[in-house]
Amino acid sequence: MDSTILSSLHSFGVGIDVGKNEMVVCRRSSQSGLVAAPTISIPNTTTGIKKLVREFRKQSVSSDTPIVLESTGPYHWQAAHDLTEAGFLAKVINPLHTRHAIRNSIRKRKTDKIDAEHLAMLAYQNYGYPFQETREIAELKALVRHFWYLKHQHTGQMQHENYLRNYRGIKKFSTSEYVAKQIEALEPEILSRFKGNDLRYLDSIPGVTPILAATVLAELYPLNRFSKIEQIIAVSGLDPSVKQSGGKTAHFGKLSKRGSPLLRHALFCSIFGAFIREPWRTLYLNHKERGLHHIEVFCILSRKLLRIMWALLKKRREFDAKYLTVDKSV
Repeated sequence: MDSTILSSLHSFGVGIDVGKNEMVVCRRSSQSGLVAAPTISIPNTTTGIKKLVREFRKQSVSSDTPIVLESTGPYHWQAAHDLTEAGFLAKVINPLHTRHAIRNSIRKRKTDKIDAEHLAMLAYQNYGYPFQETREIAELKALVRHFWYLKHQHTGQMQHENYLRNYRGIKKFSTSEYVAKQIEALEPEILSRFKGNDLRYLDSIPGVTPILAATVLAELYPLNRFSKIEQIIAVSGLDPSVKQSGGKTAHFGKLSKRGSPLLRHALFCSIFGAFIREPWRTLYLNHKERGLHHIEVFCILSRKLLRIMWALLKKRREFDAKYLTVDKSV
């Protein structure tokens, strides 16, 4: 095996397949690839997580042994949070990595135990990123996503009520007004939870409203998990898919769309509100003159907006129109 690969491997890896009610835990050795301790099942409860911490300490699991959990929405959060608080290296992995590992296995089997074994293998191969999400960040993200869920529901209800009113003559049973009041009350609650100047930096960009800036920040927090802009573009799903084989020139296809759909939505909304005015309008027209489609230009400008946002957050500065006077790499 390549020495660079060996240097990135840990001695052991722990994989936890998290379900709604149960966690299946596997510890695997990188030297032999075999399971180093019996696979155990523990309830996914506060008591179960405390039992898991005691079990890890009993097995002398070190603080630098990677413990990988698959990102499963609300189910993995408490376990990852409590393990991190207990001093362990809890890491979160995209479910796509697990599916890829299962597809590459010779035998076509999928059980919770096998999933935990695959996660343990990915753990000692240094997959995943350290869990850093605080309870406050999780609550903020949930509020922002609930806000956009209500917006989506409100739009659908209004369309249905217009159908009832215009084509069936039914004017009662309206619920859209109630949802609209909930949205109106939720927006200031979200904005009040932002402390510091992060919101101010993004809000200074033409086209970016406070709630759009809050959405971008909620989807990106914690910011210190990113070391370069390419990682943020990947999280947004705005990176193009790449196909290359047999030494041929790489072909760039459609957007990967493997990141946060809400982050892409916020960026597109910002560009939609800004491309008809300067300085975004000049950039938009320049790309249109090259023969690019409207949606293609929006994707390019969304990536550029994300780069500008990242630069402002890093430098702690507000937007200056000179950042868009020269359209360099996009």
